[in-house]
Amino acid sequence: MVPTPQVCVSTLVTVSTMAVVDLYLLEQSMLGVRGLSGPSVWQCAAVLLGDVGFLLALRFVSAGVVSEARSPRRGFANALWFLFLSLLQLKLFFVCHNYRQERRPPDPLARKTLTLLLSICLPSLFLILTGADHMTPQRRKQEVRGRLLWVVVDLLDVLDLQAGLWEAQGGSTAGTAGATEQRLPIWAEGLVFFYCYALLLLLPCVALTELGATGLPGQRGPRKEALYPWLSLVTINIFTLALRGTGMLWYRDPRVSTVFLGKNLLALAVKLSSAWERHKQERGAAGAETVAGAEPGDSTLPSQSSEQGEGQAQGKAPPSHYHTLSRSQSHTLSHVSLEPTAAPLGPSFISHEL
Repeated sequence: MVPTPQVCVSTLVTVSTMAVVDLYLLEQSMLGVRGLSGPSVWQCAAVLLGDVGFLLALRFVSAGVVSEARSPRRGFANALWFLFLSLLQLKLFFVCHNYRQERRPPDPLARKTLTLLLSICLPSLFLILTGADHMTPQRRKQEVRGRLLWVVVDLLDVLDLQAGLWEAQGGSTAGTAGATEQRLPIWAEGLVFFYCYALLLLLPCVALTELGATGLPGQRGPRKEALYPWLSLVTINIFTLALRGTGMLWYRDPRVSTVFLGKNLLALAVKLSSAWERHKQERGAAGAETVAGAEPGDSTLPSQSSEQGEGQAQGKAPPSHYHTLSRSQSHTLSHVSLEPTAAPLGPSFISHEL
């Protein structure tokens, strides 16, 4: 069976990302603090076994991703993202730990290259797993792509916050004063790392589930309110803003990205204003429904009074005398109804006599 392009691209992205992070780990073990001439055997064996197990699991999970590409289910896509990100973050944790403890001058190019690799591979893998290309209505496809853009921007925001843990703006040998000024406490770095890990694991899975449930044609009925915008508002636009502000103002950390600070402020203002406008629209719609429900009962009274007024103006009796009029008219109609039957008898009788 020939693999689909989606399987080929997702496998290429995952395997290449894992291979590059493995090279970073082997390079750190070879040029680490102890000054070994090369990586040890157990480190190479552990990396090799981890990659083989990941490839075996990837073989079965990728087949499931292809089978549910045109269905609203995204269980295999969530499983693939969970498996890939868990193993990747475990390796990145050791990369950060080795960078923190090494005593040689840092290589900013290598660290920024790692950040660039992650900022390309993680969003691209997420876009592949969404299956947005399989959506047939063009308008719906454009709408889904607009929602995916917000998710990608949030992923880059979290990656920028996490990359500050291994990117160095200056060497650790520049002096104790500079080191204490530029380096966060170990507990703070651990807290930031695992918070970013939780966000990278949770937010794409929520977005995949919601896009899979609403992004396919033929699904009708009222749509449920999306959970991702509110989750992004709290975890990204508020908490990461607080973390960056604390690092910049309290710890004087120069690695804080002021660009994403501004992005979070703007996104916070836009989301709150849109939520307020939606609340006003819903309240206005509810008020209009209550007014529309009260209008039919009230409108009957003016109509009845107007009918009575018109009847009196034209000399007609009010509705209370309808029964008496109908009885008298029934007697008159009964006498009149006999006349047409007697009218044809006159000519026939005359013709018979003649």
